[in-house]
Amino acid sequence: MMISYNYQVTADKLLMPMCKSLEPKEGVFRLHRGNSFSCDPVFQDIQPLVESLLHLNMGGEDILLGTATKGLSSEGYTLKVTKDQIVARAVTSKGMLNAVQTLRQMALANDNIIPCCVIEDEPQYRWRGFMLDCSRHFFNVQEIKKLLDSASLHHLNVFHWHLCDDQGWRFPVEGYPLLEEIASKRKDRDYTDGRIYGGFYSKEDLLEVQRYAHERKMIVVPEIETPGHSSALLAAYPNLGCSGGPYEVKAQWGIFEDVLCPGNDDSLVFLKAAITTLASIFTDDYIHIGGDECPHTRWEQCPKCQKRMQEENIANTAGLQGWFTSKVADMVKLAGKRCIGWDEVLEAPFLPDNLIVMSWRGAKGGFEASSKGKEVIMCPNTEGLYLDYQHTDDPQEPGDLGVATIKETASFSPIKKEMDAQQKKLILGAQGNLWTEKICFGRQAEYMLYPRLAVIAERLWQPQSYESVQARLEWEYKKLEKLDINCYRGKTE
Repeated sequence: MMISYNYQVTADKLLMPMCKSLEPKEGVFRLHRGNSFSCDPVFQDIQPLVESLLHLNMGGEDILLGTATKGLSSEGYTLKVTKDQIVARAVTSKGMLNAVQTLRQMALANDNIIPCCVIEDEPQYRWRGFMLDCSRHFFNVQEIKKLLDSASLHHLNVFHWHLCDDQGWRFPVEGYPLLEEIASKRKDRDYTDGRIYGGFYSKEDLLEVQRYAHERKMIVVPEIETPGHSSALLAAYPNLGCSGGPYEVKAQWGIFEDVLCPGNDDSLVFLKAAITTLASIFTDDYIHIGGDECPHTRWEQCPKCQKRMQEENIANTAGLQGWFTSKVADMVKLAGKRCIGWDEVLEAPFLPDNLIVMSWRGAKGGFEASSKGKEVIMCPNTEGLYLDYQHTDDPQEPGDLGVATIKETASFSPIKKEMDAQQKKLILGAQGNLWTEKICFGRQAEYMLYPRLAVIAERLWQPQSYESVQARLEWEYKKLEKLDINCYRGKTE
């Protein structure tokens, strides 16, 4: 049964993530379109967003957005709701937007009835993100904006954008027109009439997604796969592979032996151009360089790769991947960015100094990376953070490869008890990953993301117990319904 608005419900029931400190008070504030707000000049950059998210008019004092009078973290805020007025305070626009999103959560969940309360809040982790794979299936700009809006509502602050893989290349690189003409399209093997599946983001599309994310104080981390998962790129430019092709943009899922050729200088020339393009478009600090699931079979047989190994005194193909990773990381650094790689990069005999490791094959990679002094982002596929997995093992539920229940997600912690104090300091946070081999449309993506992504957001903000999550799910469903987000509502364990 769907919950209707309630004058007795307390604010703590309406929030996910839960805030650090919440003191319920008597009474409610009724939010309506006649309300107005005033905004300290330091928060002028979010003023238009406040107007649209809360449907407020500028110029009055029903809601005051002011600077903090005591120390708060950059994403922290205080919120005081009385029957007559709401006062939010923060140090930065990031913090103030978090306060606004907390108000918005309560308004969405309880039909604009805001319970009186006093809140002090800030996150535990600085990296709170989600990844969307737009190679396996293409999601247009409007669909991505919708997901960014719901992620921001839950205080997530990173959008990791997987832009290329074996099944499609999705962004332009100057001087390489075949990326759009060939690499962005594949044969649709579900039909026999020769139809094509594909999609491509223009520079304007990329900038629009970034603008929308930045408006919501989220950073964008583009990912380019190197050196594996390169079939789409090789189909367009076969000279970048070991054999010279022919290659094809893959219409199947899996790991393929044809990858970029490290012995070919043209591979490095292309990657420099692609990284330069990403760095010129995306203004945040990071570029993800992939590094996962790269077979070395072709390298072992390739004269160019063998020559490279001899010239660089590299003992084996694992060392060759490490050399290649370092070259790509140097390009990222030269472009003024910091690189992130999947945990397979740890198999290389040497690592770039400032490389951040994204631990996906369980938590082991995060433990190893932090023990080597590397910063870590956790997204283990074994702990409820792979959101393409089924919600339960019900054969009628969609999903791929595994099961990740809400209970499992609600038990996740980025920091492991085996880590020492120094390792714990190196854990930046975590993210939920949505791979889209079996997810064709935006509505399916929403269903796989929610409510698990909201639970991940809470595990990274102020973690609560599984029982607490269960008690608030009905209110979470109502928020998502108001946002027209399709979500799973079945068993939680």
